[in-house]
Amino acid sequence: MAAVAETSDAKALSFKPSPHVPLFADLGEVYLDSPDVAERYSKIKTAFELAYGGPPDFYARAPGRVNLIGEHIDYEGYGVLPMAIRQDTVVAIRRAPADSPAAGKLVVGNVEADKYPTLEFGADPAQTVDVANHSWANYFVSAYKGVFELLAKTQPDSVPEPVGLQVVVHGQVPTGSGLSSSAAIVCSSMLATLAALGVEAGGLEKAAAERYVGVTSGGMDQAISMMGQQGVAMHVEFNPVGVTYVCGQRDL
Repeated sequence: MAAVAETSDAKALSFKPSPHVPLFADLGEVYLDSPDVAERYSKIKTAFELAYGGPPDFYARAPGRVNLIGEHIDYEGYGVLPMAIRQDTVVAIRRAPADSPAAGKLVVGNVEADKYPTLEFGADPAQTVDVANHSWANYFVSAYKGVFELLAKTQPDSVPEPVGLQVVVHGQVPTGSGLSSSAAIVCSSMLATLAALGVEAGGLEKAAAERYVGVTSGGMDQAISMMGQQGVAMHVEFNPVGVTYVCGQRDL
């Protein structure tokens, strides 16, 4: 499941970025029986502080997925049965200070900076993603654009002004593995952006921001990343849109 974690170093949220996304004060509630979680978040925080001189305001995470039934049919409107996995992407974020060189920019860094170098973009949500020269950070920009597009549709009278953001990403979903690392980074980036903007949004699980990076996908990946629950699969239908949780035998 996607989640926004409240830690001693991050600001407490007074709202839920999406009705389907829980808030947690204890990382142990998000990562049941997962070792080294505190060490991982400490590593993310350290990378953030080294990059920007202070801690993030928020952390958001979204998992990858496996698909049990229905491969490559969701974008034709047919039902599927995916399940969220433990591996996820975490996005640490804060608004860029007004007096910082990053004010008015999106600065997107990664814990694995040697593999995924830090990149800067403008804060205009109308900017075009350069799909001809693809970079890993395009996924964050796509999510940023998707947030403003969603808000313009769902609450056109209260769309916030674009702001500069400082970001550090850490992903555990193997890229190119068919486990939807792209949905994990896009969904966690959308949640993080909403948290930084201080906005709650409905319908986030249906936002199709990945198309900005040239990915033509159905709704399965985003739906399970946002709405998946631990230990259960999710039957996703599209005509009309609806979900049913499917429990298995936990001791298998």
